[in-house]
Amino acid sequence: MKNQKSIQPWSYGMALTLTAFMACVTGCVPVGYSASSAPAGLDPSAVTPMTWVDVAAPQDRKPVSLSFQDGHRASGFAGCNGYSSQVDLGAQAVSFKVIVTTRMLCEPEAMDTEQRYIKALDATRSARIDKGVLELLDGQRKVLWRFKPLT
Repeated sequence: MKNQKSIQPWSYGMALTLTAFMACVTGCVPVGYSASSAPAGLDPSAVTPMTWVDVAAPQDRKPVSLSFQDGHRASGFAGCNGYSSQVDLGAQAVSFKVIVTTRMLCEPEAMDTEQRYIKALDATRSARIDKGVLELLDGQRKVLWRFKPLT
């Protein structure tokens, strides 16, 4: 996958800390429908600092999550591993760059979720909040992933 790198052994402790922290949050599942009529665009202050979780996460496993630390960093749980990324978070454009994950092996369903989620992050070009739901959008404004705020 484009922009994905493995964490080096010297940062394994940091990756474990991130993974342990993210173990308490829930995540997201991709949605394959066209974007609604809500306008694209995002007020960065509406999503930072905040943790977002999947609107349709399975109840039987740890879900995918997304946390924005500021307008330049994001992290979370990708379905199998923890991840972090540089992010350009602006009103008209959102993009994730240099996506770094830990490299644990998980059950096939979790690995599939993670691969689809990392692809969705890589394809994200904008985002919006529609009725309290954060939607990551591709270049054609199709919804890639949907999140609700962690409560």
